[in-house]
This record gives sequence, structure tokens and C-alpha cells, in this order.
Amino acid sequence: MEPRTFFVRDDGDVRTGWRIAFFLLATVVGGTAVWSIIYSLLALTPVVQAARDVNVALDQVGTMVALLVGTYAAMRIVDGASVHPWRNVGLGRDALRWRRVVAGLAAGALAIGIPALVLLLTGFFRVERQPALVSWAQAARAALFVLAPSAVVEELAVRGYLFTVLRDGIRTPGAIALTSAVFALMHVKNPGATVLTTVVVAMAGVFLATLRVATGSLYAAIVAHLSWNLVQVSLLHAPVSGLALPTPGYRLVDAGPIWLTGGDWGPEGGVAAAAGMLITTFILLWRPRKRAERHGLGDPEPPVPSSVET
Repeated sequence: MEPRTFFVRDDGDVRTGWRIAFFLLATVVGGTAVWSIIYSLLALTPVVQAARDVNVALDQVGTMVALLVGTYAAMRIVDGASVHPWRNVGLGRDALRWRRVVAGLAAGALAIGIPALVLLLTGFFRVERQPALVSWAQAARAALFVLAPSAVVEELAVRGYLFTVLRDGIRTPGAIALTSAVFALMHVKNPGATVLTTVVVAMAGVFLATLRVATGSLYAAIVAHLSWNLVQVSLLHAPVSGLALPTPGYRLVDAGPIWLTGGDWGPEGGVAAAAGMLITTFILLWRPRKRAERHGLGDPEPPVPSSVET
């Protein structure tokens, strides 16, 4: 075997493992350097203190910067994408079209909101009064500042460049399965994690990856991820992935079996949430297929993007 073939495939593209390795290296080295510069400059202004005052997760913001640097470096240097480098990872301008973003918003909110409503109506959830130590608006803002950076980071890390590279190397089903397993492992150290919650988080990974494929937009997956979490925290006043946030006025109380309701992990850890995600995933897959059949387009699965943007 020639030394070159160890790094490059027969079609001239860099092999999947090396693309991922470069992405990780660029994320750590380049992102850390850039964030250090940005933070040092911002520290000279009131911005950093203002962010701390409203509890913005600055560590997550730093990780987000690192991931963006790593993604851009990998797309430009390894993949050779000199034109529209963000398009292949679902972050191009076309991916930001309002229909795609709204689809993500609706998918995330309804996938958890409808199962929670059913459990409320059937008595498996109940609402309990709580002292309002902060206003609803203050609690919602605090949740947004914590959850938004986290959603962006997790989607960039799992369903951004990594997903694109794996989709190119092992096709779409393999990419969805592998990234969903990684997504589940990222949550195993959260408070109250169990085998069931890990399986359900993996299903959430499948749901979000399917949305990424169906819409061609990582923005849609980010918005779905965030709306899923905000419905639980700001509307239901329930824990999210085992993490409890302020619940002014009321909170959602588990009154059913943990396997159904999620228990202390929150609604997203139970079978009801899993059913909501399964149904939503089916709809995401079914609608493009039906549309393709109506127009005689055959298999509606989008083509795997080339690693080189032309």
C-alpha cells in the first residue's frame, strides 16, 4: 500500500478518520487561541461582567467559538471548500430560511409538548404551586442564557462537521446511528442518568439528526434542540436532562411510573417523550418521501454532499 493511500481515498478525498482528527485538533488549538484573544479583549470592556451578571454560560460560548473555528479550518484546509464552506455542514444562508427554522421550532416543541400534555390530562403529571422567588420572565431569560449556548455547542459538536464527514464515509443511516450514540454518551454523567434515559437521549439524537437531514439545516436542529428544552423548563417548569432550573409559581410533579414520565430526569427521560420523538421522526421522513412520490422523483434521500465544495 502506498503511503498516500493511508491518508487519501481512491477518489482523492482525505479519509474519514483523518478529517475527524484534524477537526478535533483544530477545534482545541485554534479555538482556544481565538477565544483567548476574544476574551482578553472583551475583558477590557463591561461585556464580560454584564454576561456574568445575567448568568450567560461563558464556558459554553468559548466552546462554541472553538467548534466554529475547528469546523471552518477543517472545511477550508482538509476538505478544500473555498466557496460557501458553511453549506456542507448545514450552516449556509439557504439553511437559515425561515421555513426550515420554523420547522425545527415546531418539531422540538411539539415532540415534547404533546406527550407532556397527554400525561397531564391522564394524571401521570400534576402541577404543584411553588413560591415565585423570581418572575416567570426572569426565570425564562436565565434558562435561555444557559440552554441556548449548550444547544448550539452540542449540535455543532455532533451534528455539524462530524455528521457531515460520517455521512460521506458511512452513509446517512450509519452517521445518524453513530452520532446519536455519541450524543447519548455526552449525557451519561448528568444527575439521575439511567440506562433508560441514555436510550431516550440516543433517540433524541436520531430525531435531531433526521431533522438535520430532512431540512438540510443545522439551524433547524439547533432551534429544535433549544425549543425542546425551553418547553420543559420555561413552560412545564420541569427538569431537563436531570438539571433543575428555577420554577416560579408552579412546577411539574411526577405522578406516574418513572419509565413513562422520566422521573427526576425530566419528561424527556421517559417512554412518553420517546414516543413523541418517534412520531415526529416518522413525519419528518414521511413528508419528503410523499412529496417525492407526487413529483415522480423516486428515492427522496438527499445526496451525500461532496467533501469539496465547488
